Amino acid sequence: MPENERNAEPGRHVPVARISAVAALLVVGWLLLQGRDEPHWRTIAPGVEFTTLRGEPWCRAGSSEVGVLRLDPSHAVVRVAQYGSTAANRPLNIVEWQQETGAIAVFNAGQFYPDWSYMGLLVSGGHTLSKTLHPGFKGALVAGPAAKRGREPARAIRVLDLAHDSIDAKNPGWREVAQSFMVIDRDGGVRVRSSDKVANRTIVAEDKRGRVLVFTSEGGYTLRDFAEFMKHAPLGVAQAMAMDGGWEAEMCVRTRDFRYASFGRWEAGHEDTDAPGARALLPVVIAVESK
Repeated sequence: MPENERNAEPGRHVPVARISAVAALLVVGWLLLQGRDEPHWRTIAPGVEFTTLRGEPWCRAGSSEVGVLRLDPSHAVVRVAQYGSTAANRPLNIVEWQQETGAIAVFNAGQFYPDWSYMGLLVSGGHTLSKTLHPGFKGALVAGPAAKRGREPARAIRVLDLAHDSIDAKNPGWREVAQSFMVIDRDGGVRVRSSDKVANRTIVAEDKRGRVLVFTSEGGYTLRDFAEFMKHAPLGVAQAMAMDGGWEAEMCVRTRDFRYASFGRWEAGHEDTDAPGARALLPVVIAVESK
């Protein structure tokens, strides 16, 4: 200890300038952290916003960046697009889907079998394309309610937790439905097991204000880690469901003055960073538009 401090009497000669400087540094550091954590949303169309977030420490491979769309159901529209309705009559890659639909954004919709048929209930424009509810999938992205439900009209876009909500495969009551599995339930519980499977992820969530969030990761995450990322992100996530992961987890956003694309690079069981990316074929996508 320096001589002048050792001989100082208690309560005397307090280094006020030094304390003030340390306090100032702490305040600046806190403000920088707050600024880093707070998302900076860019409005790209009425009811459609976009931001990117960093996913440390949960990212396991590649870039930790996560692209996020936020949709206001009173202005945004989502539609299910299936390859059977295209002129090519074949699965398309994500860039082709954006060109085909002309939508503001497109992202992969759920899981499918090797013959391109969809796993679970799928409804597009009021037409049921896949009629069977998958018994193990308890999540559904729905849009375009066919009628009012109770005294209040249903929100135009929702994530349903089928452990609590119900949907009838014969009469879904929604013009658009894409079924998959839950990641975070309405009580904040994580609905997926811990695993070492690392892959790109596409997740659709609701926030506590009823807005819809669409996440697509640029790098590889386990599902459990991605759930923790969403719970800690300053977005107010209330519940979330997963779309397909791996090379098919993609998003393409395009407006007159804004572009963003994220192509799958990581798939569980593969270490190849030269994965198909935009060449991955998707039989079904969700298209985002604005009223």
